[in-house]
Parts: sequence; C-alpha cells; structure tokens
Amino acid sequence: MIDTDAFYLHSCERGFVKLEAVARIIAWTTQTKWGPIQITINLSKPEKDPRDIVAAARKAASDEPSYQDPATGAFRPCPLCVTEADLECGYAKRMQLNGEPWGLWYSPYAYYQEHCIAMSWHHRPMHIDRSAFACLFDVVDLLPQYFFGSNAELPIVGGSILGHDHFQGGRHVFPMQEAPLSESFELTGFEGIRAGVATWPVSVIRLSGVDRQMLIQAACTVLDAWRTYDDSQAGIVSESEGERHNTITPILSRRDGEYQLDLALRCNVTSAERPLGVFHPHERLHRIKKENIGLIEVMGLAILPPRVRGVMADRGLSRDDVGNLFAEVLECAGVFKWDAAGRAAQSRFIKVLTS
Repeated sequence: MIDTDAFYLHSCERGFVKLEAVARIIAWTTQTKWGPIQITINLSKPEKDPRDIVAAARKAASDEPSYQDPATGAFRPCPLCVTEADLECGYAKRMQLNGEPWGLWYSPYAYYQEHCIAMSWHHRPMHIDRSAFACLFDVVDLLPQYFFGSNAELPIVGGSILGHDHFQGGRHVFPMQEAPLSESFELTGFEGIRAGVATWPVSVIRLSGVDRQMLIQAACTVLDAWRTYDDSQAGIVSESEGERHNTITPILSRRDGEYQLDLALRCNVTSAERPLGVFHPHERLHRIKKENIGLIEVMGLAILPPRVRGVMADRGLSRDDVGNLFAEVLECAGVFKWDAAGRAAQSRFIKVLTS
C-alpha cells in the first residue's frame, strides 16, 4: 500500500513537484451549456504542434536512449521511463499492475491536485485493450482516492506522449465525471452493468457497477464494436490504407461505492479539408488550442499555452469568452454531435451495442 500523503509531501519537499511553477498557473471556471468547464493557462508547458507529436511517437517507439534527464543528466528512452535511481531518491514508487512492474510518481508540473503518473516499467507504446483495462482497475483498487485514466494510443487523439505506456491520475474531480446521463441503455449480455451516454460534448459511454471483471468485459465489448465502426454520414472511418482510426480514452474512478468507467469515443481520421483531424479543433479555434485533445482535456480541464494571454489581450477576450471557446473545442472532438443528425448517429451506434 502506498502512503500517498507522505509520498506527495516528500515529492514536494525534494523539489520534484515544481511548486513555484504550479503556483504560476492561471486558472478559472466558466459556466457553459455543458456545465462548468475548468480552464488553465499553463505558463510552464510549451505548446506542441500535432505533427511534432506524431514524429515524437515514432521516435520513441524504439528503445534508443534519446531523452536526457535535466536533474541527473542520465539518458533514458523517454521522460516517462522510470529507473532504479528514481526509486532510490524517492521520486518514484514501485507497484504491480496486472502482474507487471509499474512505477508511480507525481507530475513535476501538476495540472491539478496530486497529479500523478503511473508508468509501465517497460518502455513500450501506449495501447488500449483488455490488459490496459485490467491495469486501470488494479491501480484504482490500489489507490481508490484517485481517479486514473489513459490517453488513447493513436496520434491526434492520444495526447502528447504516445511512446510509453502510462496512466494519469490524481485527487481531482473533473466536469465530465459529474455530467448527467442523457440516456440509459442495456448493454447486451451485461445485465449487472448500468450503461448510458453522458451529456458531454465529447462522445462518452458510461459504464457503472461493482463487478470489475464484468466491467472489463463490457469495456472490451464497447471497444471492439467501436474499433470497426463506420458511419459515413457522421464522418467516422474506422480504417484507411491499413491505418486504424477508432479508439477509446478510458477514465475510471470510485464513486458512491462502485466503479464509474467513462469511455470517450475517439476517431483520428483526417481529410483534405481537415488535415489535422476531422475531430480535431477547427482552425478558427487554433487561437486558443491547436494541440491534441488528450485525456485531461476530454474530461473538461483545458491546458492552454502561454500565448493565450496575448490572444486575450489582443482580441479583447474575457475569461468566459475563452471558456466558451474551449467548450467548442470539445464539441469538435465529439464524434457524435448534439444536433439532430448527431443524435441519430449516436443511436445507430447504441443499436450495435444493444442488438
């Protein structure tokens, strides 16, 4: 059992968590039609171009040590590779997930309270499958006071680090987790699981219950259906030229004595009109957000680059203006829109799950 209170305090006292940088984060909440959206301008996080993220993922797919730790000078394949030295100095803790060795440490530039990262001990790419779901349940069982989630494994929809298998977690409640259901349905073969669609701009299937094995199987059923799902009317293409496009961003927490597993449906297909992604922020929104929409932002916490301060000043935008623009960013990421056509498309996919 990991004493997270002591571990977090130690990480702060030793300077691994950069409290001065965290204190500089500009943060506020905007009430939108989707409910509260949490906005931050992170002055310590450089903005990445989505195309650079794709290139970095390809480079990190090898075990070649290409990242130099700024604290120790040591080289490792990527920033998320945990070493024995990290354990010895107390920056990381060891744990077992799904029978494999993993490490846990707190993010130096925390985006929210007790922002932690669970990293596979092995340098391997992100993946979403049964073993990933099993690891997710193991870490939440080990640390039930925290939520944990995984970025999707594909470029455009997978966050900024795809080359190392990891989860993010922490002591924080995100707007998406508290979003009500717009509808409920029975997932075929899983009568003990409650299923529904969250009222949220990103398309989210929510599974709730107490039986973790049944929830893992239900999650695999949703994932398998979505992996091969096509809907030309909604712009959803599961595969083209041998490249997969459909995947899931899973988020797990313990709420009211049971598991809540939110599965955000993602599709990274591109087009001539939308070369950065059909379900990526539209070009007019790049003034506040051009980078990938990953796990944390899917849940309703915006991580905006430092340049947004200048955009606000130059264009006379208030904080609520920015908050509502970010709500539109999330709407862009939703594969099933909230107009009549989008609701019909959502119903077509639900029919696949319930037939």
